[in-house]
Amino acid sequence: MSRLRDQQKTTWLTGFLAVLYYEFLWNLRKKKIIGLFILVFVIVTLSLALPPLLGYLNGVTLAPNPDAVSGFFNTFSGIFIFLIAVATTMNTISGEFETGSITPLLTKPVSKNTVFLGKIVASFLTLIAIYAFLTVYVIVGSVVIEGSQNNLLLAPLGLFGLTLATMVWASMVILLGTLSKSSLVAALGSFGVFIGVTIVGTILSSVYGQTSVLFYAPGGGANGSTGSCETFPRSGTNFATGTDNLGYLLIQLVLNPSAVLNFCGVRFGPGGREGEIFTASSDTVATVALRALVVAIVYLAALLVVSWYAFRRSQIVESA
Repeated sequence: MSRLRDQQKTTWLTGFLAVLYYEFLWNLRKKKIIGLFILVFVIVTLSLALPPLLGYLNGVTLAPNPDAVSGFFNTFSGIFIFLIAVATTMNTISGEFETGSITPLLTKPVSKNTVFLGKIVASFLTLIAIYAFLTVYVIVGSVVIEGSQNNLLLAPLGLFGLTLATMVWASMVILLGTLSKSSLVAALGSFGVFIGVTIVGTILSSVYGQTSVLFYAPGGGANGSTGSCETFPRSGTNFATGTDNLGYLLIQLVLNPSAVLNFCGVRFGPGGREGEIFTASSDTVATVALRALVVAIVYLAALLVVSWYAFRRSQIVESA
């Protein structure tokens, strides 16, 4: 009995590793991974080189910034992580149906669950590799350009948050690709969701002060400030508190867990005149960061479960 169990484990592991190998090899042949590394390299290079270059051209002396690394996780979010998510997973499932390779894949002695799990893990490992490269490059570049850096030990926490935030959008892309069996629909559909959430979120938080809705939606979320909403110009630090900024939020969770974030709204008088800025709500950094972490995990799990179910159903139809 034990020998049979060991043989089953070996068979499952062999099939799982075969799916991983197949996925990585396919991505390399399509130059997808290489393209993603180049994209990240260009984005990081511009973010590191442009400020000192513009300062030099304008005759401004560059002041050392010991928080450049942690600050980078605050700026690398939104559209950047969404585009990386789309590029990584837009044809993870749908590409198999478009090329017809789903048929020979289904005939292999590998279970449906193993195929799906292998593809998800391959996407996750790809993102880990991309963001690990990004993190090391940012640390080296920041030390060279900005001087010695604070809190470098928290960089892996930012890396984890950034990867998890990207996986939320990646799971959305995988779901749309699985349902439609079209990479184009997966890319455009997820882009529509991203734009819709961004526009609606901006209106709800800035105009109507309904920041509580954004606490439980994917994306950038509401902007929080450590300063007062009623004072102008607003003092303190401002940053997004949604799932997209999870990397920076986890770093702040360790550095300033008890700091209070104020979420501001705009109240208009009769006729749309005399706009007034007010405090819509307040939370500690610990509450905001942990809530964003839980929301990201829930969305990731829910979207992947639905994708898994749809993938199993599609396989049954294809193999019938």
